[in-house]
Amino acid sequence: MLIIEGFFENGVFVPNKPLVKITGRVNATLTIAEYPDKERQERMTAWRQFGESVLSSNEVLEGEPERFRFRSFEEKI
Repeated sequence: MLIIEGFFENGVFVPNKPLVKITGRVNATLTIAEYPDKERQERMTAWRQFGESVLSSNEVLEGEPERFRFRSFEEKI
């Protein structure tokens, strides 16, 4: 098994180093590692701060709470 590291950009895999000694057609498997992007990390931090603010608040709420559903971090907007 040969492991080739690189990056995937605009639909094209670009290896970190030139591929050598690969001739003809060869079966290959591309595994894409999911790294949290900066925007996702910023959203997670913002929601965490929001939750901490709600929990630490001493504000008295009046009336009936309204039902709503938060999306999970994995759901796309």
